[in-house]
Amino acid sequence: MSQHYDVIIVGAGVAGLSAAYFLSSRASVLVLERESQPAYHSSGRSAALYIEGYENTAVSDLTSRSGAFFNTPPENFAQSALLHDRGGLTLAGPGDERGLVKYLARWQPLCPHLCAVTPHEARELTPIVKQDWLIGAAYDPAWKSIDVHELLMGYQRGIRHNGGIIETKAEVTQLTQGQNWNVTAADAQYTTPCLVNAAGSWATNIAQLAGLAGVALQPMRRTGVIIAAPPNVQNYPAAHTIQGDVYFKPESPGLMVSPADETHSEPTDAQPEELDIAIALDRFQAMVDHPVERVMHSWAGLRTFAPDRRPVIGFDPRADGFCWVAGQGGFGVQTSPALGAIVADHILDDVVLDPEISVDRLLG
Repeated sequence: MSQHYDVIIVGAGVAGLSAAYFLSSRASVLVLERESQPAYHSSGRSAALYIEGYENTAVSDLTSRSGAFFNTPPENFAQSALLHDRGGLTLAGPGDERGLVKYLARWQPLCPHLCAVTPHEARELTPIVKQDWLIGAAYDPAWKSIDVHELLMGYQRGIRHNGGIIETKAEVTQLTQGQNWNVTAADAQYTTPCLVNAAGSWATNIAQLAGLAGVALQPMRRTGVIIAAPPNVQNYPAAHTIQGDVYFKPESPGLMVSPADETHSEPTDAQPEELDIAIALDRFQAMVDHPVERVMHSWAGLRTFAPDRRPVIGFDPRADGFCWVAGQGGFGVQTSPALGAIVADHILDDVVLDPEISVDRLLG
């Protein structure tokens, strides 16, 4: 016998959980997750930063709109603060002078605290950067660290408090459409008028299972390593190069370093490649005085992007009741409060989406 829900969400990453959180206060919601725990893939491997000057104006706006939720979450949502002061340092090496000027011109109008700093000031913030490598920098004290675990647990507590259900080990294996969507997952049967595709890197696969051609979404692998930390590393800001080829930030039990790689991948449980680890450490060593004696931990995750690197949200005109919540790349965590609320309003109140984030732009 089938169980019926107002909304069924496929995927319990941050996209699916945030949508379910806002939907479940006004509708019956079921979240189906193929893994043994929510947020197993990209959401649980996030760099966990809140950066308003990130990616493009659409992402920047969604991040800014999420700020009130992060700073003052709903009552009983979180057991500790979701945001912690971190600061963000953008570093320019030899030949990057024009890039730094362009970076400041692009983001200062949206980030009022962002300003140019001297190499001396930058090295006071992050002393390990080589003096003879650094030619300029920008600093934004508004960058924050996000407690991703607390955020994800808050969404889950809220869903369950609202009567929503999260089923793990529940891979969707069949989707058919009649009067409702008929969903098979882990040998159970469900029906719903609204099926939400929040399957992350597997979003195209879910669309195909529903009989739809996918939209232009590409999973890309990103690598991170933890190395032994220099003294007082907990006071360092997050730092990245103006070229976007390496970034590092404090992360227990040391310092996280990434080559900011974007290697095309099929949907998979991503694992770090030795070459990417070597590239990360080589780029890092070229700009800092801190020796890398050993890698304490390494991992990789998939970040799935649309060609314009904006979210892919909304009902697909090719199939009634099929709603996309995908393409949140490396910004899904920091935009999740705003996007979750937008999805709920779109589904329950027919609120029209901004064309910049609507799936329609990829289907024209």
